[in-house]
Amino acid sequence: MPMTESIISVTYRGRRYRIPVDEHGFVPVHALVQRFQQCGSVRDLNDNDPVLYPMRCKPQDIVSWWADPGSGDVLGLDTKDSIVYDVSSIRGKAMRKAQRKIGVVSENRAEQRRIRKVLETSFTAAELEEMTGNGSFVIRTVPNCGGATGYYLRKQDGVEVPLIVIEERTTADGIVHEVVHHARTMFSRKGITRTAFPTDRDGVLDSDAYGRMSQRERDRIVNAEEAMTVAETVARTSKDRLQSGYYDKVPERDARSAYIEDRHVMAGKPMSVPDFLIVPQKGKRAIRSTEEKAMNTNIAMAEILSREPAKKSQRKLNRRM
Repeated sequence: MPMTESIISVTYRGRRYRIPVDEHGFVPVHALVQRFQQCGSVRDLNDNDPVLYPMRCKPQDIVSWWADPGSGDVLGLDTKDSIVYDVSSIRGKAMRKAQRKIGVVSENRAEQRRIRKVLETSFTAAELEEMTGNGSFVIRTVPNCGGATGYYLRKQDGVEVPLIVIEERTTADGIVHEVVHHARTMFSRKGITRTAFPTDRDGVLDSDAYGRMSQRERDRIVNAEEAMTVAETVARTSKDRLQSGYYDKVPERDARSAYIEDRHVMAGKPMSVPDFLIVPQKGKRAIRSTEEKAMNTNIAMAEILSREPAKKSQRKLNRRM
């Protein structure tokens, strides 16, 4: 949770609710969206309830909706004209249906449409349908992410609906990278395509198990998780003007050339093949490429947190699983 947010307790009908607030005391829009996806129904988007709440609100104003999102609508959130769940720019009934379950929170409507287009291009409708089960996930844009282009807040104690935070105007590589982190928590994933973090079949981080690990073990997990996520992202995206910053962690290699080589490796093409002929993969093809080729990439040699190559971290994790 960003440092500018905090939690306050509000009692409603004898029950206490913990509701996030920003530095001005208002409930952040992304928190409302997460709550809607946790407790509401996508069917609520098809009509307008006579009881309406403003999107900019304080906990005391919204607590009845927080307790039961079906008791009313938040203007622009779970109303027919929702800007958070607008999929009008998406083609294909199945893709629109899947993306309708993903809240995209941004002050820039063009940025919302661009993010949804990246999802449409990089994942199949079936993949997104699987990823949107059990609360789905929310994407939020911010003006600045510090030294990163984004991050993934996975499902865990206190986080019922995963949150992806992306810096505005982040390229497709950065967007897909964070969504792949979420895809890797799906129970259908196996081996190196499944998250390196201790996670149950519902995609929830085992905080107790993770907390008992040594710092060296945690670093090994991050090492493997980030490298394998980068490899799958490379398979799913077109040539990006800005490769992942994790390529800077590949010893004795120029980051850009290492990235270009990995594009060919993940596509199963020799370096003699022009880059424009490398077609992005998605669905089972992207997953299979990751299973078969990721450990042979330059990014698999990255030393991100651990002082060992990511492929070595992954092999050690494989023996533990």
